[in-house]
Amino acid sequence: YSSHPDLDRLKLVWQNFYAKTQHIGLPYKISFTGGEVTANKSFLPLIEYLRSNYAIGQMLVTTNGSASTAYYLRLAELVDAISFSTHSEYWDEQKFFETVTAVNKVMIRPEKSCHVNIMDEPWNRENFPRYQELLNQNRVSNSINLIRYD
Repeated sequence: YSSHPDLDRLKLVWQNFYAKTQHIGLPYKISFTGGEVTANKSFLPLIEYLRSNYAIGQMLVTTNGSASTAYYLRLAELVDAISFSTHSEYWDEQKFFETVTAVNKVMIRPEKSCHVNIMDEPWNRENFPRYQELLNQNRVSNSINLIRYD
């Protein structure tokens, strides 16, 4: 429930981390995961800043797909992998699959990758075969991921 850090704060955190680690000389592999990273209005500008100013080996993003298709298409230009997770209690199903399909068309393997984690929500299992068929028809990598509710 905390407020999102603004772009200046995010840059400062990165710059401090970079200053303390650059001497190691290893490529950076950064994975951005949830909460929902795209909910922060400074997230995409941060990714643009990192790509423009630092040699980052890989950047990966996990998202629920709630941002616009245009947002994800821009993000796809900047990151190496986007992993979408289905959350049927929060989504617009048609928009989600349209976005995933559009992003997958521009994230061509092996350089880039797009994947969908079909979250194993017990109340939504009857839809899994339809989701997998749709994703497979569009050549979108996918898997069913168990959610532990205990």
